[in-house]
Amino acid sequence: MPSRRTVLGTVCGAAASALAGCSRLRSDAGRVDLTIFNQTATAYTVEVAVFGDGETAAAARAYTSSLGVELDGEVTANGVVEAGRYLVRYRAYADDSRLTDDGHVHFVPSGDGTESLAFDIRETGDVTRR
Repeated sequence: MPSRRTVLGTVCGAAASALAGCSRLRSDAGRVDLTIFNQTATAYTVEVAVFGDGETAAAARAYTSSLGVELDGEVTANGVVEAGRYLVRYRAYADDSRLTDDGHVHFVPSGDGTESLAFDIRETGDVTRR
């Protein structure tokens, strides 16, 4: 029969592991996921830059990435920024070379803990917010 100390150590270890998982889930809930859906028969590269408050562009830049989206595919970047108000700039390139759209959107969090920003790439090469 295991000693009381062994049982207590095992139970405490399991509880700590369970709580660690819960706190990770809570911290991801306050972040914004970014998804791009490609509705075309062409591969695209989409450059995304997310800007918050800041005195300079460098200080305001919260996230920047270049995301490749296969034809008729999708790509998701999880938890790219903390939930908040942002200016999101994007540029879409067909076949990683020809600029088809250049624009921006304003992101305001819903506040329900499931923050996400999604875009569609249309047959025309235009990017629209979903």
